[in-house]
Amino acid sequence: MNHKTFVFFDCECANTFDGVGKICSLGYVIADDDLNIIESEDVVMNPECEFDWYLFSGKGECQLAYSKDYFRIRPNFEAYFKDIKKLFTTGNRYIAGFAVANDVGFVNSGCERYNKDYIQFRAFDAEKYLEKTYGKKQKLVQWAEELGVNVAKYQSHKSVDDAIMTMLCIKAECNRTGKSVEQIFTENKDLYVSSEQILIQAEERAYRKEVTEKIKRLFGKKNPRPKFKTVLDQKFEFDNHLMKDVDTAFDLVRQIYDNGGSVFEHLVGKGTVICLEEPKPEFAKKCESKGLSVITVDEISQTLK
Repeated sequence: MNHKTFVFFDCECANTFDGVGKICSLGYVIADDDLNIIESEDVVMNPECEFDWYLFSGKGECQLAYSKDYFRIRPNFEAYFKDIKKLFTTGNRYIAGFAVANDVGFVNSGCERYNKDYIQFRAFDAEKYLEKTYGKKQKLVQWAEELGVNVAKYQSHKSVDDAIMTMLCIKAECNRTGKSVEQIFTENKDLYVSSEQILIQAEERAYRKEVTEKIKRLFGKKNPRPKFKTVLDQKFEFDNHLMKDVDTAFDLVRQIYDNGGSVFEHLVGKGTVICLEEPKPEFAKKCESKGLSVITVDEISQTLK
């Protein structure tokens, strides 16, 4: 029989400033197709950056398992790159994690930071599976307790322990359903995320952030010599849905600027709120109570040149 192995992993980061996760530990467990542990390790590494203050403050829920000094004396991500790549790309192997899209993104960030090629792999999201199966959202330790997993000896946010708890939750599901782990994974193909998919999402977020910053740089600005005067001296505000459609919002704020109007982040006094689509009656009434009129993108676009 062609036995497969299953890798459950979890990452902890020193910080995620600017949307970039700086891994300080990558814990994993390798199991056979009956989810018996073959190997486990907490790969602790120097993130070569500052730690977010709350990780050692004693105030937040996320407390790291090791001291700053211990992290500092460890090798960095680059030193472990070959082993991490082997862990995720060895043939005949399934990869999984809890809220695993974050962890896949952190691995991508590590590759970027140290100028390494992206590790091409995909991972099954145990969190999404449990949410889909039970119709609710919980933390890993809550799922473990509900599924009868004894978590007394495991420490949350210690990467290897979180990886083991994730595996034990899936093992409990196998016992409950009578299915093998491979059956659960293959029957829920929509619950996988790939490193390429996460990379594309990160690029989209970076693009949206860049365009949003360009939009905001025009907030409150009035063109001293507008090309046209169709909305001269008029003031506008974009609703939240329009701001999320960054391409439409950017084109519109430039057109308004070129036509003599101004867009503000929040209007005070008279002005017009521009909505991406026809607003709900309650939203329109709320705007009217503030002395603001409401118009759609299509309606204002017919006015602009």
